[in-house]
Amino acid sequence: TLDEALAADEPLSPFAAQIEREVIDRFGEAETARVRQSWRLMDLEYVHFDQMVPGDAYMKQEARSYVPGLPAVPFWDVTATDWARRLEADWEIVRDEFSRVAIKNAARTAREGNNVWVAAADGDSAQKYGQDWRTLVLMDRTTWDPTNCALFPRTAALLADADVPCVEAFFAAMKPRSKINPHTDSCNFILTSHLGLKIPPGCSITVGDETKAWTPGGVLLFDTSIYHDAVNDSDDTRYILMLRVWHPELTSVEVQALQFLFDVLDVPDLISDDPVKVFRAEHELAGLRTRPEARAKLAPSSNSDDAPPAPAVGKVKKKRTAKKGSGFGVPT
Repeated sequence: TLDEALAADEPLSPFAAQIEREVIDRFGEAETARVRQSWRLMDLEYVHFDQMVPGDAYMKQEARSYVPGLPAVPFWDVTATDWARRLEADWEIVRDEFSRVAIKNAARTAREGNNVWVAAADGDSAQKYGQDWRTLVLMDRTTWDPTNCALFPRTAALLADADVPCVEAFFAAMKPRSKINPHTDSCNFILTSHLGLKIPPGCSITVGDETKAWTPGGVLLFDTSIYHDAVNDSDDTRYILMLRVWHPELTSVEVQALQFLFDVLDVPDLISDDPVKVFRAEHELAGLRTRPEARAKLAPSSNSDDAPPAPAVGKVKKKRTAKKGSGFGVPT
């Protein structure tokens, strides 16, 4: 059980223990109690399971990355969420840019983009989502993809201007007559949001005991640590902008601490005893976290259908592989 796992007096692995000390030093002990509990549970390979409604195949939560005490509800009301309202108000910016770059100029985008319309890289995720679900990534675990953001500068700029609390951002395509099997994304401190772009009739998503249809320009926010599935019963491809965002009940300090965990997992030398390695790690991290949408504000203002995609920055294709420590957070 959760209480037994938290009460376990097992020592952390040396690397995990070093990170825990750094979290306390940087962000405080009391302020990071829940984050450090999550980190310890991960190190113990604990999997949280809660049958929220007895006997219901979908109303259950399962998470390998688990912050205790966060409320779990299938769908969140976004009517009072500023960033969601901004996306809904300006969704045509995303739709028009996506239509021009990803559909009208699909061949050029495939040549110049980075991992365009690839299936899930994580083996478990690939089994859940299948080969009919494909993505085009703008941000992966808080790291922006400069190549793809250069192709979609206005979308990247909108996400920044709307202050979306992004952990991941990507376009997602679901092929006709396809489905996504019931599954959990196994992380409760990151929620999922969808902005509908091209939505044929007959498309819907079920989270827990609720089923909703996507709508063009509509934002959905839901908890994918709860079992969920999706279906496209139409003869056309469904397109959305998919976002992973921090759980709204996390404190600002908890978000900073979780971000630090991601940073260290991406660049372990950030906590090295060697000052030179730390300096290099901080420089590398700054590059990873540089927000290319700031450059996008200098992009041409024309929305003409004839406008070519923005030139890609760095054409080296990055192979999608599991990152070190990728078991913490949402698998991709």
